[in-house]
Amino acid sequence: MNTENRYPVTASLFMLREIKQRQEKVTRGYQLLKRKTEALRMRGRQAAVEMSATQAMLGHTLREAYISLAAIKFTNGESNALVLENVGQAQIRVLRTPENISGVATVSLQAVEDLTASDTLQYAGLGAGGHRTSEAKKSFREAVRILVKFASLRNTCLLLDEAIKSTLRKVNGIEKVIMPKLRNTETYILMEMGEQEREEFHRLKMVKAKKNQKKITQSQSRDDADSIFSHALVSDTSNSPCTRFFHTILYQRTDPVLSQSDSAGDGNVICYPHNWDDEDLLF
Repeated sequence: MNTENRYPVTASLFMLREIKQRQEKVTRGYQLLKRKTEALRMRGRQAAVEMSATQAMLGHTLREAYISLAAIKFTNGESNALVLENVGQAQIRVLRTPENISGVATVSLQAVEDLTASDTLQYAGLGAGGHRTSEAKKSFREAVRILVKFASLRNTCLLLDEAIKSTLRKVNGIEKVIMPKLRNTETYILMEMGEQEREEFHRLKMVKAKKNQKKITQSQSRDDADSIFSHALVSDTSNSPCTRFFHTILYQRTDPVLSQSDSAGDGNVICYPHNWDDEDLLF
């Protein structure tokens, strides 16, 4: 098996247990990342739908506001210099609210009207076109609120899109790289352990065969020795009285029927043959 597709580990029960624990952790993390991806996608789709509706509303509101501004210019003339000279504190401010969407930190923007700020142009248009001026102020104020909401949704969509891409890279890395490596490593460990078990079984089999062969050899050597001894006893051509006397004693000691009649006997007595002559015996 190619070592690039698995982790370099030693084949043992400890490493097999470690690999299985890693697989469980990786599988749990993979499932969590998949759920996170689905949650981010769902929240991203909701934010995209809201942003699309807000963008359409923003376009309509800005069109109405600029129409009101054009009506004011037609009624009161050019008033840009007067407005720029009397700009004071902002009445509409942006409130930043941090949010956490499935582990992704985002910022929600909300337009808040500051009632403590003084309105320097509250009496603008009293001389002529006051109704048009108030309508233009309301239209632009509403446009600012919608614009802040649109900016918040767009920022959320961008952050969620980056988070989804990052999470998908992690999911693909776990699915295509880490999990196959862990599976290949587990397969390699099981194969090596099986090979070790077969080698150990073969070794024990060879040891047992050697022991059996040794026993057979020993038994064969004993049988050969007994056969040689028996052949020497039977094939003795000496017909001397001493030889016949010792043969008779040997057969009586080894024969169970004859040994039972011998009450003074002490069991099977082995009498080894010899080549004595009759002249050597002194009776």
